[in-house]
Amino acid sequence: MSSSLTKFSSLVGLVAVGSVAFNAMGAQTDVDRLDAAELKKLFVDLGHEVKDLNTEVGKEKFSITITTGGFNVPIGVEIAPSKNYIWLTANVGKADSATKYEGMVKQNSKIQPTFFYVTDNDNVMVGLPVENHDVTPVWMKKCLEKISNDVANTSSVWSK
Repeated sequence: MSSSLTKFSSLVGLVAVGSVAFNAMGAQTDVDRLDAAELKKLFVDLGHEVKDLNTEVGKEKFSITITTGGFNVPIGVEIAPSKNYIWLTANVGKADSATKYEGMVKQNSKIQPTFFYVTDNDNVMVGLPVENHDVTPVWMKKCLEKISNDVANTSSVWSK
């Protein structure tokens, strides 16, 4: 075995590629991820009024409200249990016999990566997963504009 291959195969610990760090097993580390407190501060720094929905450590969730297209859109914000994604979600109503599922599914192809889904409690939701790495205020603002515009522009399929 060549000496460079031996050195490579015995490498243990963190390896950095750009600003992303990986451990010896190839899993991404928390080096560039926001935690709940940092995420909340980002939204406060963007000028949003933040309302806590869940303060349990590891399950933190808060909401903000965006006004767009004649709608006040409350957006839930939380970090996924994997810590790999920040979820932006909007509850647009209860699912019932008048729910336009076909229209929502068709809209999914137009608004992706934003998408419609229904919870176990029959809430119709619009969600946008945001990768939790190298998140900047400018990027988060664009993501907020994306989901809030998607909610407003698809009202014909979720409003009753």
